[in-house]
Amino acid sequence: MSFNINYLLFFFTSIFSYNLLAHHSFLPLLSAEGEPVIKVFDANVEIYKLLNPHTAMIVNTYDEGQKIDWLVELSSASTLTREGWTNDFIKPNDRVTIAILAFRTENRGRLRALLIHPRTNNDSYQLIVAYGIRGDTPIMKRLESRLPLCGNINAELERSQCFLVNNNDLDALKRDFPGVMGYIMP
Repeated sequence: MSFNINYLLFFFTSIFSYNLLAHHSFLPLLSAEGEPVIKVFDANVEIYKLLNPHTAMIVNTYDEGQKIDWLVELSSASTLTREGWTNDFIKPNDRVTIAILAFRTENRGRLRALLIHPRTNNDSYQLIVAYGIRGDTPIMKRLESRLPLCGNINAELERSQCFLVNNNDLDALKRDFPGVMGYIMP
């Protein structure tokens, strides 16, 4: 299933026009133990757009050669703008490893973390940790003690943060916190 910007805009304006209950109609996918499911996968960014009531990103992944689109929800454009996010913060065709809090609705979720792969050989990875990790948590302390900040996120709001990650840092994180993106897991 493929998305386009008209579908995305229609989708979000439709949700916005309903009452608060309908606006928050996506229920989290829960494990057998009743815990929210965090899905992690490699993807390419198709669309990223600051929108209200929720910014959205569509990422593409492949399973057995078949393209799968994921609609990833973020906070509102006004909230993200206050934090320093811009429309070109994440670019179409960026290669990413993404962790989302999965919704029960298939191929939908809320951003937890995004590792943007280097765009050129001279760039670092950018690790964006957001939404569900608030303020002074063990995860944020772990990352802040190891990684330099990108400098484009207002950390005073304690909602999200961007870290610069080189290959050595990434290898060390993978060793110390096993599993795909284990370093952002509780």
